[in-house]
Amino acid sequence: MARLLATLPIGAALAAIGATACTALPTSTGAGPAAAPASPAPAAALAPAPARGTSRADFYGTWERVGSLNFDPTIPGNQPDRPPLTPKAQAQFDASIKSAAEGRPINDPHANCVPLGMPRMMNMVYLMEIYPEAEKTVIIAEESSQVRRIYTDGRPISDDLHPTYNGSSYGHWEGDILVSRTVAMRADTPINGRGLFHSGKLVVDERMWLESHDVLKNRMTLTDPETFATPWTVTKTYRRTKDEVLEYVCQENNLNPVGEDGVTLVILPTQKKAAEAKP
Repeated sequence: MARLLATLPIGAALAAIGATACTALPTSTGAGPAAAPASPAPAAALAPAPARGTSRADFYGTWERVGSLNFDPTIPGNQPDRPPLTPKAQAQFDASIKSAAEGRPINDPHANCVPLGMPRMMNMVYLMEIYPEAEKTVIIAEESSQVRRIYTDGRPISDDLHPTYNGSSYGHWEGDILVSRTVAMRADTPINGRGLFHSGKLVVDERMWLESHDVLKNRMTLTDPETFATPWTVTKTYRRTKDEVLEYVCQENNLNPVGEDGVTLVILPTQKKAAEAKP
């Protein structure tokens, strides 16, 4: 699969909002740009260039995830996530981990080129681009070429939504912090690559801000009464990069398909080359 999976097998890769929730969704205008001087100063008198900013306009750019591949990036990749699960969800998650340890990894829908979906989309292995606009912020993920739109035009959360992979996101700006709530996510996609699933009642609240010009933070709180005993909050970090987002077509380079027995396979590049060379 595209950039990383062409060199690494998936098996190696896998080796509340606190007190502030997104309860109201008004649109705040924030401060406008400073007025331009009437005429430019002579070159010798120009002041030093201002430091690169951390305003909402500076969200624009290309970003890469920092940390492990777990949904909680602070947990090492050789350990599973530790969310506060209900007994039923914990039993299901434990069974998935046990099956993988016995050489029978779970059937990850993404291995069949199904989109990651929210909230796993924000844990992407590859890059993402962010385009902050007046009425919405658009996030374009390289992985599966998925697009997410966070509307900040004041529209209310609809009570008649059809579940989709990325759900429906509604937000507003609190200064230079993008606050959003995502609902109506499909329940047939896992939260991570180890088989942690959620129900159709999942709600994802996010607070996204620039810690510095080149470091983006996203505090995500997952609430789902059928999955979590208490809301689960993690903070993700992304680093600005000059790399370009590439075209991603899973169907043309799928190194992690699902076999006829339902087991997720790992096809090493050498194996694929040998198979293609056979008459």
